[in-house]
Amino acid sequence: MPSNYRISLDDLTPNNLGVLQRINSVVLPTSYSDKWYKESLTVGELAKLAFFNEVPVGAIRCALETSKESSKIYIMTLAVLAAYRRYGIGRKLVEHILEYAKSSQVKEVYCHVWVENEEAMAWYAHQGFERGEFLKGYYRKMEPAGDAYIFRKVIE
Repeated sequence: MPSNYRISLDDLTPNNLGVLQRINSVVLPTSYSDKWYKESLTVGELAKLAFFNEVPVGAIRCALETSKESSKIYIMTLAVLAAYRRYGIGRKLVEHILEYAKSSQVKEVYCHVWVENEEAMAWYAHQGFERGEFLKGYYRKMEPAGDAYIFRKVIE
């Protein structure tokens, strides 16, 4: 690993939206519509790109879910290019969301993780997320449909 590197986060803009699309298409086993990407421009702090020495290598896209009882942040996508994993990029992206949740009085952050993705399940557990409900056939666009677990982190 290089000893001199810098990880930074930046806002999603119309000029770099294609970067989010490319990172997601390389890393994730499912695809998202053009409408979903355009909506990503409207979520503010809930969508960020991660840079390794000025090179875009990761991204996160979340949604704020509000109800009468509480507010939650759903991590819709979190992706880091394979060659740049283990540098703390994913952790920095999630820490940003957790800090945003805390400052916004959001009590929970959660995501879905494909049951076959043992690396991601271990990673989320290491970040303090707890594995919860099993969802049979959650990833319907996968062939065959993929099951998922919900991973949750309660914000103190």
